[in-house]
Amino acid sequence: MKVDRPNAKELTPEEAQELERLKQILETAIADGVISAAEREQIREAILGNSPGPDLLYEKLLLLRRLVTEKINEGVLASESLGLE
Repeated sequence: MKVDRPNAKELTPEEAQELERLKQILETAIADGVISAAEREQIREAILGNSPGPDLLYEKLLLLRRLVTEKINEGVLASESLGLE
């Protein structure tokens, strides 16, 4: 499903770097197939920290959904605490 976001702004270089940092955190967290409570909190802080603007927050949540939530729902990835849905 494609979401049309006509008012979305292009991410700044700093925002793109922050999104890449989140991607690295997520990939590290899912590497062993289980997301611990500590990893979940680290992910939450990486997403919500620094009060991201709406465009960056959207991209962060999209990345979380693609890399983590869909895998948990498919049973490919486990979480000690399912606070990610």
